[in-house]
Amino acid sequence: MKSSSLYIVFAFLMASIASAQHTKTLDSLLKVYQSQAEDTSKIGTIKLLFDSYLNNNLKEAEKYVIEELELSQKLDYKKGVGMAYLHFGVLDEYRSHLDSAKIDYSKARIIFQDIEHHGLEAVAIRNFAGVEYNLGNYDEALKILDEGIATLNKHSSDSTALIPFYHNKGLIHKFKGNYRIATQQVIKELRILEKLNRPIQKADALNLLASTESIQANYEKSIEYNLEALKVYREFNDKLFEVNVLNDIGLNYYSLENYEQAIAYLGKALEVNKVIKNQSLKSTVLTNLGNAYAKSNRPSDAIDYISKGIETAEKIGAKNKMVEGYNALAAVHAGLNNNNLAISYYSKSIEHINKGGSKANLSNAYKGRSELYARINNHELAYDDHLYHKQLSDSIYNNTKSQQIGELKTIYETEKKEQQIAMQEKDIAVLEKEAQISYQQKLLLGGGLGLSLIVLGLGFYGFHQKVKRNKLEKEKVDAQLAFKKKELTTHALHLAKKNEVLENLKQRVTEIQGKETSSDYRELISTITFDQQDDKHWQSFTQYFEAVHKDFSKNAAQTYPTISKSELRLMALIRMNLSSKEIANILNISGEGIKKARQRLRKKMNLERQDSLETTIAAL
Repeated sequence: MKSSSLYIVFAFLMASIASAQHTKTLDSLLKVYQSQAEDTSKIGTIKLLFDSYLNNNLKEAEKYVIEELELSQKLDYKKGVGMAYLHFGVLDEYRSHLDSAKIDYSKARIIFQDIEHHGLEAVAIRNFAGVEYNLGNYDEALKILDEGIATLNKHSSDSTALIPFYHNKGLIHKFKGNYRIATQQVIKELRILEKLNRPIQKADALNLLASTESIQANYEKSIEYNLEALKVYREFNDKLFEVNVLNDIGLNYYSLENYEQAIAYLGKALEVNKVIKNQSLKSTVLTNLGNAYAKSNRPSDAIDYISKGIETAEKIGAKNKMVEGYNALAAVHAGLNNNNLAISYYSKSIEHINKGGSKANLSNAYKGRSELYARINNHELAYDDHLYHKQLSDSIYNNTKSQQIGELKTIYETEKKEQQIAMQEKDIAVLEKEAQISYQQKLLLGGGLGLSLIVLGLGFYGFHQKVKRNKLEKEKVDAQLAFKKKELTTHALHLAKKNEVLENLKQRVTEIQGKETSSDYRELISTITFDQQDDKHWQSFTQYFEAVHKDFSKNAAQTYPTISKSELRLMALIRMNLSSKEIANILNISGEGIKKARQRLRKKMNLERQDSLETTIAAL
C-alpha cells in the first residue's frame, strides 16, 4: 500500500491562494468581475476566481485562466501572461498532464526572468521541480530546488519565501529514505510558520510530518498530525488535500489493523474526490480500499475496488499504480486459492516493473509468485522466483543501509555548520559587549565631572563592570568549550576579507588614476596600503590565537630558532587549517607567494619530502 499524500504536494504551493479565497466570498468576487473594465485590476480578480475554483471545479478554473491569458496578452501585460502560464501548469498538474505542466512552468519562468520578477520566477522553478518529483526524478528535483533557493538568496531578503523550498526538499529526503533529515527540516519549518499567519502552509508541513512518522511506524502520532492538517484543509475548502489526508489516515488505521476505521476514512476520501475528479488519487484510494476490504475478510468487495483502481490507473498511464493494483489483486486471489489467476496477476506486475519500476514492488511480486508456484508443486519456477526475490531484497537492504549512512553524514555536516554559525553569533555578541563596556568607560573618564565624583563613580562602576567582565569571561569560556576555535577563525577571516576588499579598492583607484591626474588618488592608495600593512590587526589576532593555542609561538621559536616573525604568522595560519587563498588574503600576498613561503618554511624546519608541514605544525 502506498500513501498518496505525496502526489501533488508540489503542484500548488502558493500560499496566497487560501487567504485570497477567503478574504472575499465568491459571490462578491463575481460581482466585482462583472462590473470591471478590461484592465490589469480585472486580471487580478480573474486570478482570485481561478484560485477559488481550482480545488473544487476544474472546468470553471480553466475558463478563468484562459481569460487571464487572453486579456493579459491583449493588454501586453507580461506579468499577467506569466501568471496565466503558471496557472495553466497548476491546472495540468491537477489533471495529471505532467509533460504539459513542465512546458507551462518553463514558459512562466522565462517571462518572469525577462521582467526580473524573481519571486514569481522562484515559484515557477519550485512548481517545475514538483513535476520532476511526481515523475520520480528526485535528484533532478533537488537540483532545481537549489536553483530556486539561489535565485531568492541573490535577489530577495525575505527568508519566508524559502519555506516551501525547504519543505519540498524535506519531502524528497523522505522518499530517498532520509527520514530523520526530513523530520528535522519540517520541524524547523513549523517553528517558522508558528510565528506567521499561514495556516495552509502549516497544514502542509503537518501533513509531511505525519507521513514521516507513518514511515517510521509511529501511526498514532501520524494520525494526530493528519487530523490537525485535515481541520485546516476543510476550513479552507481545499478538497484536493482533504482527499490526500483522508487517504493517509485510512492507511495509518490499516497499519494499526483497525480495518473498519481504515475503510471509513478511505470511503470518505473517495467521496470527496468525486468533487475534484482527480484520477490519480482515485486509483490510489480504490486500491487501498480494496486492500482494507481484503483484510476484513470481504474478498468480493476487495476484488471490485482493486479492479476499479487498476482500470483508473490504466486510463492515465500510471504504471506504478497499475503494478500496486496487480500485486494487491494477486494477493486476494491467492487467499481464495485461485492460484493460476493470482500467478497471472503477479506475472503482469513483473512484466510492467521490468520496463522500469520499483524494486520493492518487483521483490514482492517475485515473492508472491514463488509461494504460489510452490503451492502448485512447480518447485523449479518457485526456486527461480525465490532467488530473484532474495537478490532484490539484498539489493534493497544494501541501498537502505547506504541511505542511512548517507543520511548520518548529511546530519553530521548540517549540525556542524549550524554549530559553527551559532558559535560565531555567540562570539560576536561577546565581543560587542566588551566593546560596549570599553566605550562606556571612555565616556565616563572623558566626562567633565569633579574628581571626587569620578573616584566615587569609578568605585561603583568598576565593581559593576568587574561583575560584567566575569560574566563575559564565563560566556567566553563556555563558548570555547563548545567550539573553541570559532572566535579565532572569525577574526582571521575578517582579516582576509578586509585585505581582499582593500586590494580590490586599491586596484580600482589605480585604474581611475590612469585616467585622471590628482594627488588625492596617490594619497588614497597610500592610505589603503598602510591599512593593509597595519600591525594592530595582527596584535589582536595574536591574542586570540594564543588564547586558543597556548604556547604555540613559544614552542615554535624554541624548536626552530631561525623562524622569522612573518614565517611564525604563516605557521599560525596553517595551524588553523585555513585555505591557501584565505592565508594569501590575510598576509596580502599572491597565491604563488604562498607556495614559495611554504617552501622556505619547510626548508627552515628541515622537513623531508614525505613529511607533512601541517602535521608537524599541529604537533607544536
